[in-house]
Amino acid sequence: MNSEDFISQLISETGLTQEQGVAANNIFESTFLAGNKNKDFIIKQIVEKLGVDEAQANIIYDVAVGLLATGILSKIKNIFKR
Repeated sequence: MNSEDFISQLISETGLTQEQGVAANNIFESTFLAGNKNKDFIIKQIVEKLGVDEAQANIIYDVAVGLLATGILSKIKNIFKR
């Protein structure tokens, strides 16, 4: 999944604006996702940069991680189809 697809899907599933979707994408691209500390950091960044509350930031985080996981799984499946 490329950045444009990720942003479009994130906007579609969370109701973010285009600007917020791009900002969220930038947060996820610049932060390693593994670990609970990074989750807390990402949530904080989403609250600060997107102007949403913590509950909404958690929803955005969960949707984004789900989208990223789906994209990674489809890439792995394509490797084995060859």
